[in-house]
Formats: sequence, structure tokens, C-alpha cells
Amino acid sequence: MKTFAYGSNMNIDRLQERTPSAVKVSNASIKGYKFRCNKVSNTGSSKGNIVFTGDENDVVWGVIYEIDDNEKPNLDRVEGLGQGYNQTTITVKNSDNQDEDVQVYVADPGAINENMRPFDWYRDFILSGAEQNKLPEEYIEELRSVQSTIDTNATRRESNYSIMGIEINDNQQDQ
Repeated sequence: MKTFAYGSNMNIDRLQERTPSAVKVSNASIKGYKFRCNKVSNTGSSKGNIVFTGDENDVVWGVIYEIDDNEKPNLDRVEGLGQGYNQTTITVKNSDNQDEDVQVYVADPGAINENMRPFDWYRDFILSGAEQNKLPEEYIEELRSVQSTIDTNATRRESNYSIMGIEINDNQQDQ
């Protein structure tokens, strides 16, 4: 199965923890969408989402990964399929500028809150994934502008940062 990762799953370490078979196929983009961290999470923060705008100047970049079909149920579970995220198929442009149909998770309209921020570690998964995959620098700069808040659950925060190989500095402030 091919999936389009545009949020924390762009980070290969994060995705392979969930689906060990994940292999990068290509960077990809989709026009007429904007990336937002507006999907309500069960952690009291927000997660990534792509929002249709219809404006061809709006572009979301991400990564196409191939995963074994037998690992999809686990990915569905950790992504919260049916519990805030829906699955759909979209057509993206791969790095060869060819159309490719891929599976993607998109927030259910009832699970959107524009007034929430992602946790710092979640935003850093997104940034590190964009950097790992060498997405366009101007897009990475857009992602850097996403405001986040420090997760007060130290165990969860440390666990997530350890996946990225990052040691936590407890003196960090809201970003």
C-alpha cells in the first residue's frame, strides 16, 4: 500500500516504529491544499491535517511510503482511523512529476479545532521528516512557523524525542 505522509509520519524513524516495512518511494506534493495542525488529539494537543482550499498556489509537500498491507491495521490504529481521521485516496505529484494515487489520512470535520497547538515533539517530528526527505526549503520554513507548546507529560515527551535521537532540554520554552 502506498501512503502519503505529510505530518509526523514523514519522519522515517517514527513511521518505521509503527510500520517496520515502510520504504520511501518519492517526495510528493498536492496543490490546492494547505497543511494545518488543527486536528484534535486525545492528548490535548493538535495533529497535522491537510485542508482543501482549491487555490493552486497552496501546496502541501510530503512523502510517499510503501508499507506492507498486513501492517496497515496498526497504522490505522495509531492514526485514529474512524476516531478523528478518515482515510481517502488522493492524487499527488511524485518527484518525477507524475500523478500517483495514494492513501492519506485527513481529519474529520468534527475533529478540527483551529485554536489548538501541537506539542513541541510532534512539530519536531514534522520538521525532522521534512528535513530528512529534503523537501523544498521554503516549505520547511513554513513548517518552522507552526507554533507549538511544550508537552507537560515528561514521559511522553521524552519517549517521542528519543525516537528522533534528541535529548530533551528541560529549559525549553513555548515555541
